[in-house]
Amino acid sequence: MRFTFANIFAFGLIGTAVADNFANFFSDEDCNEDGSIGFDINNPGCFAQSGRHSVYIPNNGNPFSYQHCLVQTYDSGECNCQNAGYDFGASGYCHKLDGKAKSYRFISGFCDDNNC
Repeated sequence: MRFTFANIFAFGLIGTAVADNFANFFSDEDCNEDGSIGFDINNPGCFAQSGRHSVYIPNNGNPFSYQHCLVQTYDSGECNCQNAGYDFGASGYCHKLDGKAKSYRFISGFCDDNNC
């Protein structure tokens, strides 16, 4: 089969259509109970999700996806510092959380050192 620009472009559109950039937080450790709305892993804004024990990291459909960090703040709902950070690639899986955080934010790149 001969690949042309049109074929490559069409495959790119299909890959983009199935990409998922939205993480969901859950009250249990297995990503099953009391799911939150989706939070865009490419949006560095702060959000309060107290008492969460797992997060479903989406599969964004890009095997060359760059690194992300989930910043966790324990004592504030305003993401004013980092108590814990979780480095990840968006490959579609459930990750357990310790349930201590009151707020979260996603950033691109690797996590910095904790600073609270």
